[in-house]
Amino acid sequence: MISVAQLVAGLESRSIILSLADGQLRYRSPRDALTAADRAAIGERRDALIDFLAAREAGRALRMVEPQDGPLSTAVGQDMYYRFGSGPLQGKPISLNIGMAGSFRNARAADIADAIRAAVARHDSLRTRIVRHGEVPELALNPVEELQIGFEDLSGAADGTAAGQAVVAQMFGDHIPVESPWLFRAKVVALPGGDAAAVMAANHFISDAGTRNILLQEIQDALDRKAGREVKPHPPAIPYYAFSRGERRFLEGAQGARLIDYWRRWYGRQPVMHAPSGAVMEWGAGTRIVNNFTIPRRMLEKAGILAAAHGATPFLVFLGIFCLAMARWSKMERFPVRILGDKRSRLDLAGTGGLMFCADPVEIPVPPGQDFAQLMRAILVEYEASLALRLPTLHYFAPHVVRPDIEPAAYPNRIPAVFNYYSGGTSRERAEREGAPDGTAGLAWPPEVTRLSPQSWTRRSAPLFLHLMDLGNEMTASLHFLADVVNETDEKAFIATLFQVFDEVLPV
Repeated sequence: MISVAQLVAGLESRSIILSLADGQLRYRSPRDALTAADRAAIGERRDALIDFLAAREAGRALRMVEPQDGPLSTAVGQDMYYRFGSGPLQGKPISLNIGMAGSFRNARAADIADAIRAAVARHDSLRTRIVRHGEVPELALNPVEELQIGFEDLSGAADGTAAGQAVVAQMFGDHIPVESPWLFRAKVVALPGGDAAAVMAANHFISDAGTRNILLQEIQDALDRKAGREVKPHPPAIPYYAFSRGERRFLEGAQGARLIDYWRRWYGRQPVMHAPSGAVMEWGAGTRIVNNFTIPRRMLEKAGILAAAHGATPFLVFLGIFCLAMARWSKMERFPVRILGDKRSRLDLAGTGGLMFCADPVEIPVPPGQDFAQLMRAILVEYEASLALRLPTLHYFAPHVVRPDIEPAAYPNRIPAVFNYYSGGTSRERAEREGAPDGTAGLAWPPEVTRLSPQSWTRRSAPLFLHLMDLGNEMTASLHFLADVVNETDEKAFIATLFQVFDEVLPV
């Protein structure tokens, strides 16, 4: 049986529009478009359709939530992050800093420092400090004048690239505790040849990967304006905490409760995946194994060609490859996956810095006999339905901070995998990379996989996690396994299956 999302999408593709009126199901369609089979399907799934459409209405209202004035308070996402990103185990085994670094041609260090300070003044999230810790942390905003911006002169370095990379590694790797008076740090580096770089890092509590692109673009714009170059205007951005107050108020209301309850029921309907060895694919703490590899430019180009041929995107191609590998590995035809995303889905949020990333649970259908194009279309329908009903849950279950009694803190999360596709870099950075010679031409495919030493993770996370960073000229990939669930035999089997699917979908 197809999902409710597939049923609604199929009807809407034929201009048959379902809606609710006073809690009752209504439809609007062209004359004679609704068939007897359609009527039977709607009647059979009436209750599920009403549930879905009511949640979709709530999701639409949440996406359009208005900013709110009021006292400074944490965002729902910050409360969730604080639960697992603070305390004595924070920064272990790795720091959750968000690193932000970019170089600028023929730029004065002082001008970059001014641009950083101006950006921090614009983004209230970057000036956040926690003044009282506890179940509900209290916040204050630092005066931008108190931001200390470091400086390092590498203009005379024999190897400016290596010296600059060392500065970046140190800045990115130094853990920024949530107790710090400033959760944002910055340094300007003078480079050989008259160039300079901005090297910044922020605790994840106040930032995300999207903030990195926003800040670097704002610095570039400031330098361009100072040099008299034309700068493309950007729409005004809603301040982070004003948006977050509106989001919280919505989630505390009746529509928020409807959305939360819908997702509770959705979770309860999902099947449980088992690894080939039989272990339940459930989130947990423990030993994490990380496998890194590089996807060369020629494979990215193949993905782009395939996506264009089917009116899709490279994101959907790589998600489809991952899901098809999961289906074969687990021998399941339907399972949930959590896809990391970004709440900057409106023009007035496109430039909002702060913890705006989120995660969308998606039901993945992989029935036997369909081709890859059909798989991508089916996944897209489910993903778009999830986006329409989006709840800002980050990695975990529906927000305990809004509904403290919703589920116990240790509620089992049995979404077996997380998929993260991040397009890294500003438009200038990506254009420069794509115009440069192919530095990956000599890389073999399938690639060499580097298996890192085991890490002990104290935070619950998914048994399977694929992180892809598309840099334009290459893609870095990091494949994580929770060793307490996925043993080494199962791990090797998944990696082999993944590259087998790659070769089928994107043949060399």
